[in-house]
Amino acid sequence: MEQESYRFIYYGHTNPYKEEQGHNQKQGELDMSSDEPRPQNIRVGQRIKLARCQSWDESFHIFDEESAFAIEMALATGRPLLVRGEPGSGKSQLARAAAQELDRYFIAESITVASEGRDLLWKYDPVARLSEAQTQAAESAMRQQRRTSRREGKEMQMPIAETLSDQQSDTTRKKKIARHRKKKPSRPSNKNIYQLTRSTVPKKIDRIEIPGVKDKNYGLHPGNFISPGVMWWVSDCVSAYRQYKRCHYPFYTPGFLYEENDELETAERGFVLLIDEIDKADSSLPNTLLEVLGNGGFHIPMLDESVGMASGIKKPLVIITTNEEEELPAAFVRRCLVLNLHFDDKEYLRSWWQQQMENVSFPITSDDFSQEKTLILWLIKRAEIHFQGVFSDRVKIKAAKLLIKDRQAAQRFGRVKPGQAEFLDLLKALRNMPAPKCSGEALEQYQLALLKKISRYALAKSAGE
Repeated sequence: MEQESYRFIYYGHTNPYKEEQGHNQKQGELDMSSDEPRPQNIRVGQRIKLARCQSWDESFHIFDEESAFAIEMALATGRPLLVRGEPGSGKSQLARAAAQELDRYFIAESITVASEGRDLLWKYDPVARLSEAQTQAAESAMRQQRRTSRREGKEMQMPIAETLSDQQSDTTRKKKIARHRKKKPSRPSNKNIYQLTRSTVPKKIDRIEIPGVKDKNYGLHPGNFISPGVMWWVSDCVSAYRQYKRCHYPFYTPGFLYEENDELETAERGFVLLIDEIDKADSSLPNTLLEVLGNGGFHIPMLDESVGMASGIKKPLVIITTNEEEELPAAFVRRCLVLNLHFDDKEYLRSWWQQQMENVSFPITSDDFSQEKTLILWLIKRAEIHFQGVFSDRVKIKAAKLLIKDRQAAQRFGRVKPGQAEFLDLLKALRNMPAPKCSGEALEQYQLALLKKISRYALAKSAGE
């Protein structure tokens, strides 16, 4: 999942989809309709429409009880939620859906191989500072050179006027004076500028001062080249906004720029921060986050300031995802709550199946449970969330069986297993590809035949398959 640097989304206090979905319970009001514990702030089993935001397309999500309880526990403890699972299992969308359900700002940070832990807190740009110092030195050298040239020009003009003979005609004297005045002061060559720049810039840039400016918020003070990172924004957006306005070249630009004096109101809304695919980075990145996760803040030596949560402000919900490509440090994992998203796990499917069977009118026993049939039913439910009323049950069952068959084959041969994302891509292609003008059983037969033709492009992705 790829993300650009504009990452702030606010879904607002009123969710436009809650009324149509029958969500009448007020936030913070406990649901006492059952003796069985249920999540109080997250709707379980309901189709939630997620609005389009930035590079994220409009989508749909459904919370199961396991993920809803995990989010509510993370909110209660202030611990980050580490979400494990295969690629395409819905880990990233979980954070986006949580932001919408909780009416919070949503911020996403996609981790790459080049990501560094400190960049999530703050980033210092020494190259921009050096460049600005050299520019200022070059401009100062040019001004000095022009002043020197003007002085030399005046000194040249005076003797010439005095040595001219009184016998010369006024016309000749005026021509000679005019000829000397037309000579422009020589400009220093590029080489001279370079030499002047090097000689003017001291070895320690800290000592450069701008004449007449004593405030540290101007000139070449290091604080003017420190850009707040995502952890700074979610921890204390008030000071982050001030630093953002001060920084000459901010690396991270928030997706919204609120008005002056609105920072406190923004902080009171709260944030959901997604740190996506943390396993792509070096182990130093999660180790850098230990201080923030443990103490709720961090120190910036170059500013001699500390960033932390202000009293009365909602703690951010931090959701971290991993594809298990690299093992995470044990100390980091201990600071997190952990949610495993394995949709074909037998125990997960058994728990989900029991919830589905709660309202059936006929008696059931544990012997009635079938892992494969339950997985097919689970996939059909997911297909209906994203493609409501588009496909017949036969088409959805056929697509689910093709996915299960390819997953089993991939597991036998040690290949990458297709997942929920590939299953939904297959159905999306089936819906959007050109089709003959037909309906009913004829359309169903065409879609079943097309499934066989195109399924390998979505499901069989390993070399040699």
